[in-house]
Amino acid sequence: MNTRILVLTGLSLLHLTGCGKESPPSVFTVTSNDELVVNTLPAIRDACPGLDKYAQSFENVRVGGHFRTAILFDVPESITIPATYQAGGHTCYIEIDSDGKTIYIEKLACKSICLDQLDTPDGQLKIGLAQENR
Repeated sequence: MNTRILVLTGLSLLHLTGCGKESPPSVFTVTSNDELVVNTLPAIRDACPGLDKYAQSFENVRVGGHFRTAILFDVPESITIPATYQAGGHTCYIEIDSDGKTIYIEKLACKSICLDQLDTPDGQLKIGLAQENR
């Protein structure tokens, strides 16, 4: 009887864990008709590996901007984004230059998310985008 209960419990746990299936990788997306955003988004995702990695944590992803077109997103307190990035509560701006060749990120926390590393360059982060993605 005890063996039967142990076997059933083990099978139940195996079923609940999804039999080892991993969830599909997250992809950073933004809904926009802005041609600059649509055309550069694949290159931005390549340049910023943290965007895809933490995409499920972001809220209110949108397009805006004043001097440059920008992709904005809010970063809530999250257990998936390292606490050392101190990103919770920030709104991140990824500015795209008008020719779609370069992005700019100001905030330290947002640079850490983009590069998925704590150590980031001082000042404004300027990243050239790969041309083959567009």
